[in-house]
Amino acid sequence: MSQLTLSQTIENVQSLIDSGNGDPGRLYHILECLKNNRPLYHSDQNYLEQKLESSFSLEDESEPVTGSDVLPKIQELINSGNGDPGRLQHIFDMISNNKTLYHSDAAYLESKLNEPITPKSAEYTTIHESQHTETIPPPKPQPEVKPTPEEKPVSRGSMPKGWNSSLDSTEIEKISKDIQKEEEKIQKQKSISSEIDAHRSKLTQLVSHRKEYEQKVTQEKATLEAQIQEERLKIKSQTKLSEEIIAQKEELAKVKKERTNIIKNINLEKTKISKELAQQKRQLAQAQLEQEKIEKQVEIEQTLLTNMIEEQKSRLLEQASIANEIKSKQSDLEKTKKDYEFIVSQVNEEKAKFAESEKLKNLIKSQETDLIKAKEERLTLINTISKEKEAITKKTNEEKERLKSQENLAKQLKKEEKVYESLKKKREKTEQQIKLKNQKLKEKQQKLKKQISEKDKKLKSLNSKKTTAKKPAKKTTKKAVTKTKKSVKKKSS
Repeated sequence: MSQLTLSQTIENVQSLIDSGNGDPGRLYHILECLKNNRPLYHSDQNYLEQKLESSFSLEDESEPVTGSDVLPKIQELINSGNGDPGRLQHIFDMISNNKTLYHSDAAYLESKLNEPITPKSAEYTTIHESQHTETIPPPKPQPEVKPTPEEKPVSRGSMPKGWNSSLDSTEIEKISKDIQKEEEKIQKQKSISSEIDAHRSKLTQLVSHRKEYEQKVTQEKATLEAQIQEERLKIKSQTKLSEEIIAQKEELAKVKKERTNIIKNINLEKTKISKELAQQKRQLAQAQLEQEKIEKQVEIEQTLLTNMIEEQKSRLLEQASIANEIKSKQSDLEKTKKDYEFIVSQVNEEKAKFAESEKLKNLIKSQETDLIKAKEERLTLINTISKEKEAITKKTNEEKERLKSQENLAKQLKKEEKVYESLKKKREKTEQQIKLKNQKLKEKQQKLKKQISEKDKKLKSLNSKKTTAKKPAKKTTKKAVTKTKKSVKKKSS
């Protein structure tokens, strides 16, 4: 048979008590003797060897590990993460405070260290043993009653030699007293044995209660560990959600900054467009004033021409007698008429050009109205964007208050992000459309400026031509007047 060490025998006795194999009171008494390094009775030693089916020694062969050697090893296990850190910290605190460990904690520590532990640093105790168990004194060995020597039968008539009756009576009294004392001791031992039996029955009940309590504790431990794992998973999910919310907030802040920059750019473009429009209006007003001046000059010239024609007609009536000279001068008059008709045609062309300029003015006005409409549409879009942003802020505040229902909030946030992206795309499209319209308006304004400048050049050229045409006509009329005067003088002579 293999011989067991002290720690192995303690573990086997504890397992026998837990399984209920044998007399629990006797086994508990043996366990305490082994723990306290007390000698066992020969009967208890035989009983234990029969139960264990092997011999055992009361001295542990392996070199025990002291508490000072165990503590740094436990600290290394905690730092390396090898095992449950909470349980290892509890074992560390118990050993450092010189407190007894539970059997399960000691077995767990031995499995991690792969070496036995001293009974002082890791005493195998259970939960209720320290509170409820009572120390059962070992059964005292009954004193051996020496048998009184058998007396020989003496005849009534004769006495043995050297016999004193007084001595016999005193001895008998002593013996009777001794017998009474022994009987009292036996009764006391019987009462003690009955008390021991009662204590053993109580012990069995306590052991059963302890087993039930240990089962409940293990179940509660399992449930608590499951709950702790669930809480850890929930905390992880919540941290992920909080990180996502923080990232979304940062994106919102970036979008707000971009929006402010875009609004500033739009305002700058507005001011530029308004300045350009004001300049164009001023240029148009100047062009209108110049056109009005030109029209006034043309009207003055027309009145002058009509006056000249009337004067010429009156002179022709007065000079009817001088028909021959008038016939000679009819060719000159026809030339002047042709020149006049040419001037009238040019004036009509200029009127048509003025009508075209008025059409261009109407086009500019219509373009201005289109610009105003585009501005109004852009303002409505900005208002809608601001309203939608306000709604988004309200929704975000509501979502902050409803952090408990985070799964639904995550879905809503995704939907709102999609809506926000769609709005962002719409806003970008509108901004592109506005930019295209502004470019078209600028191109049209440049074309109008070019057309106005060309018309101004044409009008200046026409004015120069009119002035050159008027001067020779006046000369011809002066020549005709001088000739008529000479002819009148000849006739009178």
